[in-house]
Amino acid sequence: MDASVAAHAVLREEPRQTVLVALDSIDFGDRLRSVNQAAITHIAESIRRHGLQNPVQLRSLGNGRYGLIAGGHRCQAMRSLGQKKIEAFVLDHLDADQMALLEIDENLMRSELHPLDRGRFLFRRKRIHERLYPAAKRGGDRQSAEFKAGDRPKSFVAETASFTPFSPWTIRRALRIGEKILTELQDELAETALAWREGDLYRISGMDEEKQTGVLDALRGAEEEPRTLSQLMRNHGDEDESPEIPSGEPEAGAPGENTTLQHLQTLWIEATEEEQEQFIAWLELMKARQGAGEPSPA
Repeated sequence: MDASVAAHAVLREEPRQTVLVALDSIDFGDRLRSVNQAAITHIAESIRRHGLQNPVQLRSLGNGRYGLIAGGHRCQAMRSLGQKKIEAFVLDHLDADQMALLEIDENLMRSELHPLDRGRFLFRRKRIHERLYPAAKRGGDRQSAEFKAGDRPKSFVAETASFTPFSPWTIRRALRIGEKILTELQDELAETALAWREGDLYRISGMDEEKQTGVLDALRGAEEEPRTLSQLMRNHGDEDESPEIPSGEPEAGAPGENTTLQHLQTLWIEATEEEQEQFIAWLELMKARQGAGEPSPA
């Protein structure tokens, strides 16, 4: 069973009872995502009008204290409304990796998530997924029982694409951003407009460590917040020699959103093993016909 499925199955099979918890008893810890004041204001208005629709998720720390798993913005919104307590699920039956996946997956579904955070979350999710399911790594764990039995779990990209709105192409692109950009540079970029510019982030991810350090120095020395990577490097007196990568939709023919290839990738992921075998057989038939000069069926 895949990591996300395992966590969700536990929640479905056990009764979900909420408790009222004092906001002052919740420890936020190190969050994957910084708090956004605009989001807090929006959530607070929704709670004021309709009440809290989704309880936060906590774990017990002992002595009446709780650690936050998911719901930091909801907690802050309740505080802004003058509330002292919040409704919560206490999920002590989950292990550390499952709790981390809950926080990551909740954040991945946020429409206001910028490309930098998406890359960071997906990269962390991949590390957890491969730790839990080593057979899912490229090449697999050939000594594992799953590998020997031929019952390997989905790859990380396939598993993530099956329950998120992201295509395999988008996930691979985001993973490169989350994995290849220096952590210190990511932290600096997160507070700038560049965090929203996927094309610029992708260009940075292709730089070596020396060039990324130059970008970091330029950011720290900038007198005003840069709007683009090219502007940042020009203002710093450096030429941006990295190739231009579009930040929006990929060029025609690239494997991106809203293309025939992306649609085929999605269908392949959702297909059963029998359907995949039938599709492979059909492809082989089409290749044979093309090689013989026969026209493909309409």
